[in-house]
Amino acid sequence: MVEIEARERVFDPLGTVPDLPFGHLNTAWQDFLVQCEEGAEFRRFAADWDAGWCRERREGYVEMVDGQPGRFFMTLCRTLPEE
Repeated sequence: MVEIEARERVFDPLGTVPDLPFGHLNTAWQDFLVQCEEGAEFRRFAADWDAGWCRERREGYVEMVDGQPGRFFMTLCRTLPEE
């Protein structure tokens, strides 16, 4: 988790975003961690998602428990341009 928080630390030279992991989403990240099982492993994910009416790029972290995905924390959800 230390590596994740170091990688996701926000640096904003203007100081409008908190200098914390995930910036403005830090409170949501902390809430996510409280809900996860102790000692859980976290994996980063990134996938294009076809919702039928639009395509999206989704990125974030998923909690792995006994090798199975559990809760997730979404860091990006962006609509992709039509092909």
